[in-house]
Amino acid sequence: MPNSSGRANIERLLRPVQVQLLLGVAASTLWSYVHEQGLLTPVQHTAGGHARYRESDVRALVADLQAAA
Repeated sequence: MPNSSGRANIERLLRPVQVQLLLGVAASTLWSYVHEQGLLTPVQHTAGGHARYRESDVRALVADLQAAA
């Protein structure tokens, strides 16, 4: 979707380690959030199979987890 400058908004994609830092969790907890609890879904995988997550999805999850605490 174009923004006011006419350019498309490009969503920042995060690597798992960046997601872990934003959430303040270990790799095993992130794995659980993704594979067991369905709290976060990768939007892309690299050619090497590495997951990428939308920054906005991660920030929304952070807000949800803080609200639940």
